[in-house]
Amino acid sequence: MPTLTVRLADGWQRAGDQFPLSLVPILLAVLHTDSIRQVLTHDGIHFGVKLSVPVSVVTIWQFVDPPSTGVSVNAGLPLSLPFTAVVVPLAILLRAGLSAGYFGAIAARLVGRDDGFAASVRTHFLPFLAVTVLPYLFAVPFVVGVVGAGGVGGGGAILGAFVILVPLLLAAGYLFWATPYLIVLRETGLLAAARGSYGLAVDGGPYLSYTLGYAGLVFLVSAVATLSSSMFLRSACP
Repeated sequence: MPTLTVRLADGWQRAGDQFPLSLVPILLAVLHTDSIRQVLTHDGIHFGVKLSVPVSVVTIWQFVDPPSTGVSVNAGLPLSLPFTAVVVPLAILLRAGLSAGYFGAIAARLVGRDDGFAASVRTHFLPFLAVTVLPYLFAVPFVVGVVGAGGVGGGGAILGAFVILVPLLLAAGYLFWATPYLIVLRETGLLAAARGSYGLAVDGGPYLSYTLGYAGLVFLVSAVATLSSSMFLRSACP
């Protein structure tokens, strides 16, 4: 596995050939309505940093820390049942389809296959749907527990729930972030790709060094990106 700097240089060189695909991370960023609302409704200048491992499709929100007034459980959407029952599944399906087409088209170009965006969506939609849904299913029991704990044990119980959840999410992110990449590069299913990602993560070496390099880059860029996005959105939407 090449170093992070080599990957960045190679990606920058190849980006011009895949320019239309840049619309995918832009559209996915716009779907983060809760993050946009947090930035627009924050009164004042916000500073923040983030730590992140590589994700399915990198958007601006991997480098921006939205303002927050504390621990909250908010889906960013109205919680009326009809709205949630219709919009949330559609948003998940859209995200899965865009991610499958995005990764599949890039991988096809890298390895010399002829698959385009639409063909990649058809081929990889189901495993990418699972990749999209599983993090939510993983977090739901903890979110429900936090809501219940808020009424029983107060802030201490909520803090305890997040002390457990955050390390688990970090560990799962490290072990399985390569899964969507392996799905398209190896043209394999979800379980095989997840096992491959786990094996690479446990072996450490280049996988570990790349993950640390990526997280460090996100940390450094996020300080500037968070401040810049806050100022830009507030000036564009006074």
